[in-house]
Amino acid sequence: MPVTPEAGYRVGGRYRLQEPIGQGGMGVVWQARDELLDRGVAVRCARPDDAKAARRLMTEARCAARLHHPNVVAVFDYVADGDACWIVMEYVPSRSLAQLVEERGPLSPQEVGRSAARSRRH
Repeated sequence: MPVTPEAGYRVGGRYRLQEPIGQGGMGVVWQARDELLDRGVAVRCARPDDAKAARRLMTEARCAARLHHPNVVAVFDYVADGDACWIVMEYVPSRSLAQLVEERGPLSPQEVGRSAARSRRH
């Protein structure tokens, strides 16, 4: 794997990266295409230079793969590809909280309360 993967790179010979859709301390999340099953997926990569992040990603993949809930994205696969490790997940098109606030303005206390109550029920 290149140090910084680019659009078009194929993870595990199957998942073709399309565009980055998020980034955090552990790595980058890509929108990708599962070329075998012809479906959109999200693929998260642990930073290749961070062995701790790779171990955390494996632990996260194992834990998340056991969860089955409508509000939790499904984990489809874990791929060790060269020096990098990847979690392949259900792709759910959405907006981030920051994007929502930018578009609509701050959430009302009622909206925040309803969202918190929904998350606590699960």
